[in-house]
Amino acid sequence: MDTEEVEPDAGRKRGYGTISGAMAIEDPEPTSCMPMLRAWPKSTFLIIVNEFCERFSYYGMRSVLTLYLINILKYSANTATILYHSFNVLCYGSPMIGSIIADGYIGKFWTIFFISIFYACGQIALAVASTFGPTSSLHPWLDLLGLFVIGMGTGGIKPCVSAFGGDQFKQHYLLMISIYFSVFYFTINAGSTISSFISPIMRSQPCLGHDSCYPLSFGIPAILMIVAVGIFMLGSPLYKKVPPKENTIFRVLAAIRRSLGNKLRGKKKRDHWLDHYFDTHDCETDPHCREAKGKCVQVRFIDDVKQLVRISVIMLPLPFFWTLYDQQGSRWVIQAVAMDSRISDGFSLLPDQMSTLNALLIMIFIPIFQGLIYPGVERMGIRCTPLRKMVAGVFLAAVSFVICGFVQIAVNRTLPDIPGSSQAFVSVVNAYPSGTCDFEVNLPDFSSQVVPANSSLIDNELEKTKQLYRLHVGSGMTANFQFARAASSSNCTIDPFTVAATLKGGKSYMVTLLPGGRSLIREASWDKPQEGQGQFALGVNMAVPCARFEQLNGTSCSASSFNGSFALCRYDKECDPQKHDWYYAWKSSDDKAVKRLDVQNGSPAFALDYLDIKPGTYKLYLVNYLKDYSGDHTPRKSEIQTLSLDVYVQVNRMGGVYTLTVTDQDDLEGSPLIATLHTIVPENHMNILWQVPQYFVITAAEILFSITGLEFAYSQSSPSLKAVVTAMWLFTQALGDAVIIVIDELDLFQNLAVEFFVYSGILFVVVVVLLLLSIFYYEYKEVMVETDGGSFSVKVALENSGYVDDEGTTKL
Repeated sequence: MDTEEVEPDAGRKRGYGTISGAMAIEDPEPTSCMPMLRAWPKSTFLIIVNEFCERFSYYGMRSVLTLYLINILKYSANTATILYHSFNVLCYGSPMIGSIIADGYIGKFWTIFFISIFYACGQIALAVASTFGPTSSLHPWLDLLGLFVIGMGTGGIKPCVSAFGGDQFKQHYLLMISIYFSVFYFTINAGSTISSFISPIMRSQPCLGHDSCYPLSFGIPAILMIVAVGIFMLGSPLYKKVPPKENTIFRVLAAIRRSLGNKLRGKKKRDHWLDHYFDTHDCETDPHCREAKGKCVQVRFIDDVKQLVRISVIMLPLPFFWTLYDQQGSRWVIQAVAMDSRISDGFSLLPDQMSTLNALLIMIFIPIFQGLIYPGVERMGIRCTPLRKMVAGVFLAAVSFVICGFVQIAVNRTLPDIPGSSQAFVSVVNAYPSGTCDFEVNLPDFSSQVVPANSSLIDNELEKTKQLYRLHVGSGMTANFQFARAASSSNCTIDPFTVAATLKGGKSYMVTLLPGGRSLIREASWDKPQEGQGQFALGVNMAVPCARFEQLNGTSCSASSFNGSFALCRYDKECDPQKHDWYYAWKSSDDKAVKRLDVQNGSPAFALDYLDIKPGTYKLYLVNYLKDYSGDHTPRKSEIQTLSLDVYVQVNRMGGVYTLTVTDQDDLEGSPLIATLHTIVPENHMNILWQVPQYFVITAAEILFSITGLEFAYSQSSPSLKAVVTAMWLFTQALGDAVIIVIDELDLFQNLAVEFFVYSGILFVVVVVLLLLSIFYYEYKEVMVETDGGSFSVKVALENSGYVDDEGTTKL
C-alpha cells in the first residue's frame, strides 16, 4: 500500500484525527482483506489458542461449581450463591494486581506465564479435592484453597492477555485492533461453549463410587490449563514484548493525590482540578522530566490521567450490569434445577448446560451484529457509537430479568412452602387401599377435611389446592388429630381414633394412616432434588412385621433394632450396586438412612430417608451385603444377596417428592403387602426451554455491552494506561458480584421472582444514568502513537451525540 502524507485538516475529515508536530502517518492502516492478513501479527494466533484453552478450563470448572457447592460441600442455595459470587469478586478484583505486576515489574509476557502456572496449581488442587467424598475432612478447605488460587490466577492474567495481544499491533491500526478483539471474544465463547456443554455431562456420570463425577469435570480443565501455558510459551520468540517502565497505577494515584492536595491548599484557579498537579511540579527535580532532557513529560501524563478519570466516570454505573449478568451461573442454574429438563423422551438438558446457550449465541450473534445489525442501524441514520451500544446492552439486560421474573413466577407454582421457625406443616397420608376407608380429619380451629383412601393432603398451586395444616407451634406443641370414618366409606369398620402429634417449629410432618387402625408420624422432606440430574425424591415407610425381613440370610429385626438394607432396582435389570443409574440403596448402618418409628396400635416401623432417584420403574428389594463396606467403596453384584418384596414404584416425571408406604393388612404376618405412593411436593412442570428467551436477550445485551466495553476501555485509553483501564473494566464486574453478595447476605427477598424484578428495576435506573453520562462525555481524546521513526500525538474525535463535524452537521 502506498504511503500518504496527511495534513491536519485533511486528517480530521478522513477520520485520522489532528496530528501534532511535523510527523505524519507514514504507515496507514490496511483496510482490505489481503493487506490486513499480510500485516496481521502471526503471534496473535498463539495468544488466541492459549485463550481458548484457558477459557475452556475456567468455564468448564465454573459451569458445575454451583451444583458442586450445593451437592458435595452441602452448602445451602443462598450460601452457594454467595460463595460463587465471592469467587467471581476474586476473579475480577485481582486483575488490578496483575496489572501492577505487568506494568511496573516484569511485563505482560512474564506476568502471564508465571501467574498461569499458579492458576494451573489451583485447578489441580480443586480436582484433587473433588476425588474425596462429601464427608472427607479435606472439605471444604482444599476446595476453597483451590478456588482462591484459581480466582487469583485467572484474575491476574485477565488484564494482560487481551492487552498483550493488542500490543502486537501498531497502535494506529484501530480497525485491526477492533477485529482482533472481536476474534478474541469469539474465542472466549468458543472455549466456554464447548466446556460448558461437556463439563455437566462429565459431572453427571457416576465414578469413584459416587452418582456424579466432579473429578472429571475439574480434572479436564486442569489439564487444559497446563496445555494453555505450553502453547503460550511456544510463541515467545515471536512476541513483541513491551518492557515495563514503571508502576503506572501507583503513579496515577500519586498524581491524583498531589492534585487534590494542591487544590485544597492552593488559591490558583485551573481549568481542570488535575492541573493543580503543576502547582508544586518542578521539571528540574522530576525524574521523568529529567529523562526527557528538558521536556515536561508530566503534561502528557496528566492529560492521560484526565482521560482515565473521564473513563472512570463512565464506568461508575457499569457494575450493575454485571450484577445481573453474572447470575447466569448461580440463580439461573438454581432456577433451571427446579424446571423440567426433558426435551424429548430420550434427551434431557442438564441445568448447568443452559449456559452453553449463552456462549453459542454469542458466536452466532457476533457476525450478525457486526455484519448486519450495526450497518443496518447506521443506514437508518443512527450512529452506533460505543456508548450507545452499551446503553442498549444495559437496557436489554434489564429486560432479560423481567422475562426471568415471569418464568420464576411459573416455577414457584411447584416449589413447596417452607415453615417458619415457629411454624409446623402437617400432611395426612391415607395408606388404605383404594375403595376401603376414607377418613374425615378434625383439628381444633381448622375446618374438617376428607382424605380418601390411597391419597394424601397436598399443596398444589397448579390445581389450586392448599390442604396442609399450618400450625403456629412456637418452640413446640402437641396437636391432637381426630379421625373418623367418612360418610363415603360405609363398609369401613374402623372406629374413631385420635393421633397425638408432637410438633416442633420449622419442620414438616406426615401423619400416615395404616390399615387395621394403625398410624405413624414422621418428619417429612419438602426438599426437591438439587443435583440437577432430572431426579425425583422418594422416602419409604416400611410398616411390616419383622418376620418378613428375616427371610434373607444375615438380616435380623426386632422391636428395637434392624440389621439389613433396602434397595430400589430397575424392574427390568438385576440389582447391581455398580450401576448407579438403576441401583439406589438404604443401608441400616447409616442412621440417617434407616430410622425406627413407633406405630400406634401396631408393630414398629422403619422410615427410609429420602433419596434422589432418576425417573423410571423400580422394584423394592431387601439386601444383605456379604462384607462390611464403608467409605466410598461400591460392592460388586456378586457381593450382595437380594430378596424381592414384590413392590413396584413408577415415577416418570422429575422434581417431585414422594412417600412410598409399604404395609400389610391388620399387621399380620401372612397378609399380602400393600404399597401406596403419595405425592408430597408436585413434580416440575415448567420446561427448561422457557429459559431460552432470557438467555437470548442477555446474550444480545452482552454483545452490545461487553464486547463494546472491552474495546472502549482499550481504545479510549492512552498507551501508557491501557492495562490500568482494562483492569478497571474488569473491576466493574467484581463490584457487580459484590452487590449480589450484599443483597444475599441481607436476605431481603423470600420470593426469587420478586428479587429478579427488583434487579431489573435497578438496571432500568442505570440505563437513564448511563445515558446522561454518555451525553456529556467529551468529544476528543489525544493519544501518543509509537512508530519506528518516533512518536507523535493524534487527537481522535469521539462519537457522541454532541459532536459536530467541520461542515457543521451534527453526527447522530
